[in-house]
Amino acid sequence: MKRLYIILMALCLVGCAKEEVSRELHSEADLAGLKVGVTAGSAYDLRLSSRDDITLLRYNTLSDELQALKQGQIDVIAKDNCSLTKGEMRRLGVRVAFFGNDSLPCGIPFRRSDVALCDSLSRFIDSLSAAGELQQLVARWRECDDPSVATMPDLGPEPEGKTLKVGVCLELAPIAYQVGDTWRGFEAEVIQRFGRHVGRPVSLQYYPFSSILPALQAGSIDLIIGGVYITEERQREMLFSSSYFSACTAYTVKDGAEESAGLGTRMKEMVHNNLVVEDRWRYITGGLWETVKISLCAILLGTILGAAVCWMRMSRRRWIAGTASVYINLMRGIPMLVFLMIMFYVVFAGTGLSGSAVAVISFALVFAAYVSEMFRTAIQAVGKEQTEAGLALGFTRWQTARLIVAPQALRNVMPVYKGQVITLIKGTSIVGYIAIQDLTRAGDIIRTRTFDAFFPLLVVTVLYFLLAWLIGRVLDLAVAPHYTRSRTTKAAMKATTTNPNTTSRQDD
Repeated sequence: MKRLYIILMALCLVGCAKEEVSRELHSEADLAGLKVGVTAGSAYDLRLSSRDDITLLRYNTLSDELQALKQGQIDVIAKDNCSLTKGEMRRLGVRVAFFGNDSLPCGIPFRRSDVALCDSLSRFIDSLSAAGELQQLVARWRECDDPSVATMPDLGPEPEGKTLKVGVCLELAPIAYQVGDTWRGFEAEVIQRFGRHVGRPVSLQYYPFSSILPALQAGSIDLIIGGVYITEERQREMLFSSSYFSACTAYTVKDGAEESAGLGTRMKEMVHNNLVVEDRWRYITGGLWETVKISLCAILLGTILGAAVCWMRMSRRRWIAGTASVYINLMRGIPMLVFLMIMFYVVFAGTGLSGSAVAVISFALVFAAYVSEMFRTAIQAVGKEQTEAGLALGFTRWQTARLIVAPQALRNVMPVYKGQVITLIKGTSIVGYIAIQDLTRAGDIIRTRTFDAFFPLLVVTVLYFLLAWLIGRVLDLAVAPHYTRSRTTKAAMKATTTNPNTTSRQDD
């Protein structure tokens, strides 16, 4: 009887919880007890984090929030009222439960030292508003049902001059989004028009929200677009242009009216939406090529550096061995993402070195620290008697190292070396933090356009697996002749040392 009572109480609690989640929401007071999803670092994150009666869950992108909402991980999303159009909400099966009473002005941030450039943009925005052109841009991009059908007007040829480097912190229609190699959207058009106005070509590049502020402060970009709200806290750190748009909070919930289709139909739709429309497969191929370039260059450079560090580590001079030991411990003790951002935003800031080159150098330095210890352990595992036997048979030290020690050390080190290579390949997925459009970033671009969290991740996962498997097979085939040489050399040494009639002198 007691067990039955406990079961009934548990069912009642579950039923009450479901009823509470499914209740109608009319104001922010109704959010009490619910799980609210926000974009990490956004104005909603800052404002709602002070509430103790809600569970605040932070996500990197709106597509992640939507997926969590559809899977029941959160109950409501706090976003601005122009992030999703009515057509997209119908397609995704979500709806706005209620709008907040707040008014959030959007502006374009600059470094505090760029007063002249910020004032110039403010005057330009004011002139667009006075001429009624700003209202036309809002109508074309923000108030249309499907912003993807809106096209960028022909603004004429780009001027020649110093490039205006623009960081995009929110790649989302209708704010700013990529179609092929071109940028579209409300803020993308505003900044392109401004570039023509001041006679400077414009270069737009996406940065994750967590790394775009370091990029601005380091001078990698001149300004930021992407629906950045003007707050008192942000104004203490950055300059803001005149506000060009104001938004309010839209609290979005799941709508039960989402249509369900068969598995075959859904797969066809996913392939079409994620790869065929707007030739989005080009993002995947371009990102894959970028990942391959960074991985192979870092592996080659890191292996060479690792061999040099291994030689230093095995040196009889204590200061050389000590320097190598400090380097190894330092590289292995810093998280790869932190090291990559330090190299890009601090060490190489202002040098003009591309993000891909910085990524290659960063991954090679860390890779060298790991493989140097692998090389040292593999060489020491061969044993001094092998070297002594080679010298006794008439080999020079170079011949002994190349023909006797190296093949055996290579056989010892290859399993762990191959594992470290695969780790490096997978680790390159973080290069999007320094504005490199690699394979992972390509999947993110597609997700921000389709809000499909499953298919792009599946494609990226399969490609990473195939790339790691293929490079692993290439390494196996490359060292196979050395395995044969090692076995042949050891057999010849054994036969020579055991046969008294065999001379101990071998020709080169």
